[in-house]
Amino acid sequence: MNARLAWSAVLAFALLAPRPTPAASVAPPAASPSASPLVRMTDGRMLAPDIARIVERGELVVAMYQIDSPPFYAQKDGVMRGIDVELAQAIAGELGVTVRFDRSSASVDAVVEMVGNGQADLGISRLGRTVRRSQMVLFSTPYLVLGHAMLIHRVRFAEKYGKQPLKDAMRNFEGPLGVMANTSWVEFARRDFPAAKLQPYPNWQALVEAVRRGEVLAAYRDELAVREVLEQDPRLALSLRTVTFTDAQTALSVMVGARDNTLLSFVNEVIAMQANRRKGGDRRMKP
Repeated sequence: MNARLAWSAVLAFALLAPRPTPAASVAPPAASPSASPLVRMTDGRMLAPDIARIVERGELVVAMYQIDSPPFYAQKDGVMRGIDVELAQAIAGELGVTVRFDRSSASVDAVVEMVGNGQADLGISRLGRTVRRSQMVLFSTPYLVLGHAMLIHRVRFAEKYGKQPLKDAMRNFEGPLGVMANTSWVEFARRDFPAAKLQPYPNWQALVEAVRRGEVLAAYRDELAVREVLEQDPRLALSLRTVTFTDAQTALSVMVGARDNTLLSFVNEVIAMQANRRKGGDRRMKP
């Protein structure tokens, strides 16, 4: 009986105790104009932060390898010229700023790393797209596509493969293959010729000389560079030959910082504009 009275008292107390007032729902604060991700410039323009950074600075910083690579970039009489130079100047021109070429990179891969580390706005330096680079930077749409090619030492190649059809020899290529160190060609060669013994050289000139001396069976690079060797010195055709692969290509792209998505879109638009201008000819119209 006492237990029943005790439970009745507890129940009565619970019913008579004041209930907590429910908290009033609070509406989220209205977004203020200052919450916009855009940056207001002194002239009133609203720009994305990655674009505003360049416009406020007044110059576009472009990383470029320190060794000339015509017809893409080369300095003559203190003036930069070439395909990559013109593209960089077009991008800067559309932004309304000047362009500064930072050529402190001691290797081609270092150009990409500069962009990835935020030390340059863009990397434009005959740069191919690779899996490794895709983990550091963003790629623009390609502005030029080049086939892969080999510069082959005739005698050494014949000694190793004899009368074996060239197609079979390439499929089973396992000899010493020269590549330019710290470039996309190291990755391409490992992928395309997994059985080859890669031998890196510091630059293209040293690699060509290595092929000429027979230190390696062949050198691997883009068709433009490979063809140019024999065009510049036709006498080398007696000891060297070229092979171009139709199933392997390098897409040259502008390298953009991983966070600079608006800048990437802007670069892609400039590349598209440049391509349309190169087409030339009469405008197409419908009646």
